[in-house]
Amino acid sequence: MCNNLVLIGFMGSGKSTIGKKLSTLLDYKFIDSDCFIEKKEGRKISEIFQTNGEKYFRNLEKEFIQSHRQNSYSVIATGGGMPIYNDITQMGYIIYLKADFNIIQKRIEDSHTRPLFADLNKAYALFLQRQKIYEKTCNLIINANNPLQKILQDIMLQIKTNQNNKS
Repeated sequence: MCNNLVLIGFMGSGKSTIGKKLSTLLDYKFIDSDCFIEKKEGRKISEIFQTNGEKYFRNLEKEFIQSHRQNSYSVIATGGGMPIYNDITQMGYIIYLKADFNIIQKRIEDSHTRPLFADLNKAYALFLQRQKIYEKTCNLIINANNPLQKILQDIMLQIKTNQNNKS
């Protein structure tokens, strides 16, 4: 049985922020897949895409999944596209942080590190397309429009409920 919690959702849904806090609450290790890949490659994701292309990056994600599926007691924040292009179900219990597009847009509008948001129509189309896949992939959907503390409380309550249902 894999005890990992895997956070999925669109960019800006709070995977990294919530993942760090959740890992502290649970005394789990925190792993951000994008940060892991950037450190391993010695360059930013945007550079990897620019230099080597998306296929190369998706293979790096696949390697990440293979090397982390045996982990236990980790909170793993995935990149927004990881569950779209790779099977992540073997990594653990999957939590979809579902946030409305306008909320996501507000969260990242000051960030210039999200080139996709230069074209809002394109970003919104991708958001809608990915939403369906996130919903099919996850074990649990959490309303990520809420404040951080409420999101954490909701996740903790669901984890506790699931553990009680198994015993």
